[in-house]
Amino acid sequence: MNTVKIIAVALGLTLISAMPAQAKDPCKAVLCLAGMLTGNDGGSECKSAVNDYFSIVKFKKGKFKKSATKEARGAFLQQCTSEDEGWINKINSAYGTVRKGF
Repeated sequence: MNTVKIIAVALGLTLISAMPAQAKDPCKAVLCLAGMLTGNDGGSECKSAVNDYFSIVKFKKGKFKKSATKEARGAFLQQCTSEDEGWINKINSAYGTVRKGF
């Protein structure tokens, strides 16, 4: 009987650990940040997507690196292959080096 319980617990833990984590959605970030460029805020629906973008921050020797941050944020947005490259470039030009909330 103990063997059955051990197998059941092991199987349950395996299933739980195989569940995907909440991933950052670059397409949602593009849509929300494009909205910000046009004067909209997207409301609470955009808060997590905007935070995902601005949470990408690069440092070197304890100093904020604007160019590395902009490059990393651009790479994140580029993961959304369904969006227009022009919008991605506009977004990253406007917000790529902004340090928000830090």
